[in-house]
Amino acid sequence: MFHNLIQLYRFTVQTAFTCLLLAAPIFGNAETINTNHKTSQISFAGEHAGMPFSGKFRSWQAQLILPPSNTPKIEASIDLRSAKTGDRTYDETLTEGDWFDVKNTPKGQFVSQDIQLTEKGYLVKGELTLRGITQTLEFALTHTSKGLTGQLKIDRLAFDIGKDSDPDAEWVSRYITLNLHITR
Repeated sequence: MFHNLIQLYRFTVQTAFTCLLLAAPIFGNAETINTNHKTSQISFAGEHAGMPFSGKFRSWQAQLILPPSNTPKIEASIDLRSAKTGDRTYDETLTEGDWFDVKNTPKGQFVSQDIQLTEKGYLVKGELTLRGITQTLEFALTHTSKGLTGQLKIDRLAFDIGKDSDPDAEWVSRYITLNLHITR
């Protein structure tokens, strides 16, 4: 009987060890994703005069080094000149000095400060810089069958976007939603 218990113990330990080894590639390795506008998408949405509008950035790149890495980070660079809605008037206005001011600040940038593993993905805290103004924000990245998704709202007035022509957000929504679709 004692001999059978020892064999059962050995079998249990060996089985657990084998399961851990097989699961290591799924749970134990840091994931690095190098992505850009060709394989993934950053889109935006809001309202203008009570009507919804949406668009996307057609040129950007990012690197995501995700937990369990000891040094997780996300860095992204967005070409603000590439913001397109499909409406010529909106597209021209977005590049002007009062909005993205692409003549003086053609790029937006995001750099993470902290990335925490969650049950459904990651909680990301970092700094977004637009128009030379940096704001700290936090958002969730959620695992999907094809990659990661995230959604965050930015206060456009905190970045002085459209502040001269619409300082009270009477015409354009104050909060603009950014949607992230990162393909692995």
